[in-house]
Amino acid sequence: MMPTDHLFRKGAATMRDRHPMIASKLELSPCAVSVLGQLFVEGPTSDDNITSRAGRCDLVSAGLAFHEAGLSSLTPDGERLAMEWDLCSLYARRDRRWYLKVRSIACPLGAAVSHSESGAAVR
Repeated sequence: MMPTDHLFRKGAATMRDRHPMIASKLELSPCAVSVLGQLFVEGPTSDDNITSRAGRCDLVSAGLAFHEAGLSSLTPDGERLAMEWDLCSLYARRDRRWYLKVRSIACPLGAAVSHSESGAAVR
């Protein structure tokens, strides 16, 4: 039993299952998705700069982020979810920084990738 098991309702999907987790299964609010992207791109973020405190609370209660001493950061499960997020949906959301970070991680070292004027990666 994990110390955070009380945060998850019985049968809730978690990254501990070692299966790719689809974000829709988590039923994250749009605010939580926004904060997930912010924390993934910017790293630990202070309370003054967080885009949505309600979204942060949603992530904390889902075990995807933690909040301590005025800073919020993603847990390993949150990082994994952010990296596995569908690139098409990131592109559609116009979340350029999140899209480019996931794209750069997914691209093997040495692969030539340039970016068009719109910011979309082109091979």
